Amino acid sequence: MGLSGLLSTGTLSAAFAAGGNPFPIDIRHALGTTRIEAEPKRIVTLGWNGEDAVLALGRIPVGMHRYGLFERGILPWNEAYLKGQTPELLQSGVLDYEAIAALEPDLILAIKTGINEIEWQRLSSIAPTIVYTSAPWRADWREQMVLTGLALGEPQKAHDLVETAEKQLRDLATAHPELMGKTFIFGSYFPGEGTLGVYFARDPRVRELVAMGLRLAPEVDALMAKAPDANGTGVSLEELDRFDADVLIVWYGPGARADAEGQPLFKSFGPVRRGAYVALDDPVSVWATSAVSVLSIPYAFPDFVERIAAAAAKGR
Repeated sequence: MGLSGLLSTGTLSAAFAAGGNPFPIDIRHALGTTRIEAEPKRIVTLGWNGEDAVLALGRIPVGMHRYGLFERGILPWNEAYLKGQTPELLQSGVLDYEAIAALEPDLILAIKTGINEIEWQRLSSIAPTIVYTSAPWRADWREQMVLTGLALGEPQKAHDLVETAEKQLRDLATAHPELMGKTFIFGSYFPGEGTLGVYFARDPRVRELVAMGLRLAPEVDALMAKAPDANGTGVSLEELDRFDADVLIVWYGPGARADAEGQPLFKSFGPVRRGAYVALDDPVSVWATSAVSVLSIPYAFPDFVERIAAAAAKGR
């Protein structure tokens, strides 16, 4: 959904157009309509990088997701925006209703999540709760930013933040014209599975690179045509010789990179053999590319794109 479509999910009062108080506001999303009666003061964010959008708008959540790969459980590009405060950090993958209620929120943002209707209704009994307009776990950073802007009564500021981030990505593409048309595979690897996870065009890890002018490898396009609604699939290491690309990008959890690079079939894969390979195994690179936001783009994408350009220069 484009920015104009996302903006239309909120029913804004005439006072907003006049620069006054926009509340109450009704926001439509995939599970229903949520009314926010007054400007939220105590905000809880659930799921991936929901706090980024709130912090970018100058607010500090009272509760947010804990990121286990970081010592403080906080994404590094958020530290400065927290101004020395530490919100309650909520356990990843668990909906702890009691812990959320104890924070006495007046708004819950659960946009980049897989929350279902029953869970939404239960959260809504605690505070007004906004989820995705797209689908479970499908909300990209634009959707998250715009919905958050609506919920906080600042849709124009949210729109401006999206446009600034998009310009930063365009500027990176302009600075690296040699990447235009280069093919890539963006994957993941987990020890013991014997496969390389391959992401499709609808996945946010892939979407921004395509927007910058790179192309998914033709073999990935062929897989995607067979499963157009999927985010990706697994490819057996034994079948990697059927694939190739100008660049291979793989993100790894702790210890996974050494396991992958110890596999003979992986080491002989074309991009790996040529050195046209970007391994994302540090927490900043993993999270910045998996949970893209208006804050992670300026923080981490310049280095990420430089690494892709260096890998692409290895040629085929």
